[in-house]
Parts: sequence; structure tokens; C-alpha cells
Amino acid sequence: MTIRTPYSYSVLRYIHDISTGEFVNVGIVLLSPTEPRLRFQFRKNLGRIGEIFPDLSYSAFRAILKGVTKRFEAVKDAYESPLEFGTRPSTLQEILISVLPKDDSGLQWGDVSSGLSPDPDQTLARLYERYTGKYDRAKGKAGRTDDDVWRSFKRQLEERHLLDFFEEKTIHGKNDDVKFDLAWKNGVWHCVEPVSFDLSGADSIKEKAHKCVGEIVGISDAPEKFKVYLLVAKPSTPELEDAFRRAVGILGNINNVPTEIYLEEEEDRLINALGTQIEAHEQGNSDAAHH
Repeated sequence: MTIRTPYSYSVLRYIHDISTGEFVNVGIVLLSPTEPRLRFQFRKNLGRIGEIFPDLSYSAFRAILKGVTKRFEAVKDAYESPLEFGTRPSTLQEILISVLPKDDSGLQWGDVSSGLSPDPDQTLARLYERYTGKYDRAKGKAGRTDDDVWRSFKRQLEERHLLDFFEEKTIHGKNDDVKFDLAWKNGVWHCVEPVSFDLSGADSIKEKAHKCVGEIVGISDAPEKFKVYLLVAKPSTPELEDAFRRAVGILGNINNVPTEIYLEEEEDRLINALGTQIEAHEQGNSDAAHH
């Protein structure tokens, strides 16, 4: 006889515009009180959400979900601890409100639903796929992503023995932050940012270009000096070539931050340029050390 465990769950929604009520689902929380276990899964990336809300800041979105995840990790530890038995919340609703109270903020809980499951872990995975999976790119249909461009460039740096000179760097503006996964400093931070325009339509390409410009301009008031190298990938659909050309033109409108644009097929040229600067910088340090 299969043992079925009672559970309750709720969907976490990101409300992009309070006035219109536009939202996307960004996570699932599932409680099995008889075990007792608290399970949750939240998005770690935008997927297609960036195309749905082109003015959404990726760094801000990721920071919000990272904060919620940390809070739930703490609540999970407390809930599942035997020492907390006497003060353990009795319902999922109590837990949800303790983490995110009901207000007019951008994150809100859906209604609490319940059921019986022979495997709550699989149920969580199924619910997550059902409610949030639709915002992922369809497998087999997705073009090259920013991560694909980044991995290729990183591999080239590694082969040229330059990767060790690079590190993660977050540039802090007055009102926004942007994290660059590959950055090198010689008095100025040289930040490489992959931007894939291998999308499904001209509007998506245009929106992504404006979003990229907005994020960089948003940190143009940062106290640290920095320069951005945009490594852009073309759409795989020839019909979108004109939209891509216009997108590159939009990227060229970044006036407040020193910026260079390289096509993905020009990554060797970018690596050569950075390699030359790194070599000169290291030679300068070596010469100074001998005097």
C-alpha cells in the first residue's frame, strides 16, 4: 500500500506592475507537516521573463529572489529542527506571512492549495514545472544564450592562459548594481558582458538592446572607473539581420560609459586587445619591482 503524505503549497508571484496586476510565477513553497518538511524552489534566472518585461533589471530581479531564498533557508532549518517543535508554525499560511507579509510589494503569494502525495519531492518538481516552467525557453528551440556566449569566451581566455587575470566584479551605482562575471583591473575595471540577440522576434531583439543600455547607464554614476566590452551574438534567423543591426546601433548610444562592441566572431580580436593590455600591465609591474 502506497503511503500518501498530506501537503499544502503556494505559488510565489512577481508583480511587475501593481497598477495593472501583471505578474509571473517565480517559485513554489510546499509544506509536508507530518514529516515535517518544508520544500521550496525559486527561479535562478530570467528565462523568457526578460522578454515579457523588457524594462526589468536582471540584477535587481536576481537580488530579490536571492533574498527570499536565504530567508526560506533559515525558516526551513528552524521548522525542521526538533528543538522548535513547541513553537513550530501549524500552517503554511503562517510560514508564508512570516517571510513575506501581505502588502503591496512586488512579491505576493497565491492561494494555498493542498493534496496528498506519495513523493513530495516529485510533487514539488511537478508543480514548479507547471507554474514556472512556461517562462523557460523551450528546449530544442532556444538559440544561443548569454551564458553560451560567456562560456565560449571564458574557454578562449583559458586556452590563452588569461583567465586567471579575470574575476567577478559588481559595479555599484547610486541606484543600481550590475555584476560582471569577467572583469580585469589596471586602474580601470575592464568588464566583459555577453549579449545574445539569438531571439525569436525583432521586438524581443530591440527590447533586449534597450534593457542592456538601461542597465549600463544605470551604473554610469558609479564612483569606480570602468569600461564595458559588449560581446554580441547574432540571431540565427537571417530575417532578423536588420533587427540585429538596429540593436547594435542602440548599444552604440551608451554615452556615459566607455564601451566597445564586438561581434561574437570577433572574440579573438577582443581577447588580443585585452591580452595586449594585460601583458603591458604585467610588464610595467615587473619593471617597477626591479627598480
